[in-house]
Amino acid sequence: MKYLPIIKYALLIVSAILLVLGMVQGEGSAMLDVMLVWSFAMVILTIALTVVMPLVAVFQNPKSAVRSLIGLGILVVVFLVSYALATDEPIRLASGKMMDDTFDLKFSDTALWMTYITFAGVILSILFGELYKVFKK
Repeated sequence: MKYLPIIKYALLIVSAILLVLGMVQGEGSAMLDVMLVWSFAMVILTIALTVVMPLVAVFQNPKSAVRSLIGLGILVVVFLVSYALATDEPIRLASGKMMDDTFDLKFSDTALWMTYITFAGVILSILFGELYKVFKK
């Protein structure tokens, strides 16, 4: 893990350079495509590390495996619930066209539901933490 700060700074510098180049070249440039590919790669990397890091922690410290596996299990449950709530019903766009690609519709709806559920979980954990402090005194 001694290389982690170097990796973080390298990713930050590359992101900043791409952002500046995209802003300088303006809309409609090929740089916008590069920025979108970079952001997609960062999202995929984040998802992969979210799944892999708890598994690495299990092998490094088996006694703390329960806590890591609980977090991974919660992540899987939130995904499954979000996927179950998502629909692939076609929608009419503002331009009048119909969006009917079932994969895109299901994926975006799943992502929205995951965001809603995660946000609700964060709010509930904040409220629970504050109420716990009040009643603990």
